[in-house]
Amino acid sequence: MVMAASIAAYLGKNVRIRRARFVDTMQANAWGQSSRVVLQASHNLNLRRG
Repeated sequence: MVMAASIAAYLGKNVRIRRARFVDTMQANAWGQSSRVVLQASHNLNLRRG
C-alpha cells in the first residue's frame, strides 16, 4: 500500500501494483559496472606528442 501511494503521488494518478520483488545487489552492481566500462571505453584518448 505504501508503494502504491508513493507512486500515485509521484505520477498524479492511481496505480495498481501487481507484483514486487527484491533486486539482487550483486546483479545491480554488475549492470552499473558494465555501463561504466562502456562509457570509459567510448572516450577517445589520443595523445598528441610533438
